[in-house]
Amino acid sequence: MATVGDRLLHDHSRLDRLFGELLDQFAEGNRRAVRAAWVQLEDGLIAHMAAEERHLLPLFEEIDLRETLALQGDHVALRRMLAELAVAIDLDLVQADLARTFIDTLRAHARREEDLLYRWASRRIREILLAGENTCAAPR
Repeated sequence: MATVGDRLLHDHSRLDRLFGELLDQFAEGNRRAVRAAWVQLEDGLIAHMAAEERHLLPLFEEIDLRETLALQGDHVALRRMLAELAVAIDLDLVQADLARTFIDTLRAHARREEDLLYRWASRRIREILLAGENTCAAPR
């Protein structure tokens, strides 16, 4: 059974593949393909952050408020960068170096989430499931 952390790690891998595709399209100079890759990345990243904010961060806030606020702050900054890059891509003003810097920032954020938030989420879900099994067990 895949844990919450496993599912989110899988989504990070999917997003990372999209990062690579975007950089490949920049290298080829194919602006139409850059836009298409960007739309996939942008949609996927927005949905991913929204899921974390809806399902994980409210629970994690009870464990580590400071780190939760830092992760939420990262999401705000990433959304701002996404919006700025989207405009630049639409206007054909963005260069591969700027996209690479954005992707490096995203990857650093993803590592932080994986090391802290996803690890915690996987442990917490296991604890909840085990507690449920113990409460639902028939008395002997």
